[in-house]
Amino acid sequence: MKNPSPTPESVTQFLNRMSLEEKVGQMLVFGFGGTYPHPDILDAIRRQHVAGFRVSPFSRKFARYLSPGSPGFERVLRDPEPLERVYGLKQNAPRVSAGRYAQTLNRLRETAMESGAGVPLYFATDYEGNPSMDCFMRGFLPVPHPMGLAASGDGELSRQVAALVGRMLRAVGINWVHSPVLDVNTHPENPEIGTRSYSPDPQTVIAHALKSLEGFDEAGVIATGKHFPGRGHSVEDVHFGIATISESAERMHEVHLAPYRALIEAGLPAIMLAHSIFPEIDPSQEIATLSKPIVTGLLREEMGYDGVIMTDSFTMGGLVAKYEVPEAAIRSIEAGVDLILLKDENALRGEVYEGLVNAVRSGRLSEEQVEEAARRVLTAKARAGLLDGSGGLVDPEAAESQLTEPRNRDTAREAFQRSTVVLRDRGSQLPLKPGAKLLVVEQVSGLSSLVNTEEGHTGALQEALLDRGFDARLVDFRSEEEFDAVWPHIQKSADEVDAIVHFGYYNRGSKAMKEPHARIAGLPTPSIFVSNDPYNYLVSDEMDTVVVPFSPMTLAMEAAADVICGKNTAPAKLEFNPQTIY
Repeated sequence: MKNPSPTPESVTQFLNRMSLEEKVGQMLVFGFGGTYPHPDILDAIRRQHVAGFRVSPFSRKFARYLSPGSPGFERVLRDPEPLERVYGLKQNAPRVSAGRYAQTLNRLRETAMESGAGVPLYFATDYEGNPSMDCFMRGFLPVPHPMGLAASGDGELSRQVAALVGRMLRAVGINWVHSPVLDVNTHPENPEIGTRSYSPDPQTVIAHALKSLEGFDEAGVIATGKHFPGRGHSVEDVHFGIATISESAERMHEVHLAPYRALIEAGLPAIMLAHSIFPEIDPSQEIATLSKPIVTGLLREEMGYDGVIMTDSFTMGGLVAKYEVPEAAIRSIEAGVDLILLKDENALRGEVYEGLVNAVRSGRLSEEQVEEAARRVLTAKARAGLLDGSGGLVDPEAAESQLTEPRNRDTAREAFQRSTVVLRDRGSQLPLKPGAKLLVVEQVSGLSSLVNTEEGHTGALQEALLDRGFDARLVDFRSEEEFDAVWPHIQKSADEVDAIVHFGYYNRGSKAMKEPHARIAGLPTPSIFVSNDPYNYLVSDEMDTVVVPFSPMTLAMEAAADVICGKNTAPAKLEFNPQTIY
């Protein structure tokens, strides 16, 4: 990293002046959705001494993954506290400038440094690429998902993109990122990992994850490998239920744990656990987050890891279906976890904190274990430069200029150009003739409609094709019902154009709308399918030509349009069949 490596003295100095309650607080990271320092967030800093926040500037408040009737719903439902924000209206947080958001994070940091032992906060987020992009204020640029970067065949591109992501986050004061994804996606029906994984080949994952770690280090952000011991062979989404992964112990070690061994050796500062069951590693079939054989036995002792071990979002469906949240938190610490990610912005924050404090006072958790966890978290903060006296404060006036440096857009544009894959082109339709008359049928992506700026918006693919000299008309839809409504128009227009270019979108947790696109591909008019995902839950056999830029954002649509017009010869190539189990 650019920052000095952490010194035992700086960490020890903080530990020596911290109370037990303050050390327990360093085992917790809470959620902060929004762009203003609300009283409940300031209260959590002062009362629970929280280590940091998982931030989401576009949401007003973190919403739990569970819906009424889901197993465990009652375990996360709480009446509002006096200082808690209560939103009856469902809408997003107001868009603010990068400088304004930096001011908000500075305010939270100042509150922490003025409270108790004055331990600086850290701020973390997800920024994997594709739909996993939790910051998009002015200057934040999209990047391809890891699978696209690996398809480029160039690890240096993965390093450059990680450094870009780190620079963008650090500009506003975010210094911890929940990447790289180390899952080896060996099952084509995995609904949660998919293109978030670099590859079904562990050696490819290792090569690109190591380069990504270099990039994050270069930018000065803490990288987090996830989801240990590996969620690549799952066919369930743990946001909503419990997943059991029945890979043999031999295969877990040979395939899924290989990236962790390599990155631990390279100095990976943090690892996030999977809320999944691995019966061949822990025969008790306990969820990995609460499994001492997995956390302490495998990761700490067998693999020799001494960095931060953290949980995934703690109120995901599988975990809370089995345990009350405070009890699960205690069990995770008993298993060897250092840091609990509790994003729900409700009374659970205080309940979990008090539960941990009382567990130490009763002797169920040892003070030595708490101190070790706090030491590891403080060491990571030191690695990010947070213990150097500045507390991580950033210059709000410089934030926007740092984000809009020309090299940032150059890197993002190059990443999409070099990551776009032609999955197949059976009839050698590519490139289309200049000036061809096209019908563009766009499935509106949740991300593009949420961002709704020049970086991502409905109609971006049509605009890119128009700019490249095509005669392109647009039809869009968001749901299968809307598709049925426009289907007669698509059928009629298909007879009037040279080709149909249709865009499909998939995000974990959503329904893949495969059937509408299969219907388009079944028309007699030649068609080109553009998608952010190559897997068969979206791509059908009827599709003769498929282009995958691994994102729905504008730069991705421009890269796809360059393939369609012949400007980009699409050097990226998947070294595997997305329909095959590995």
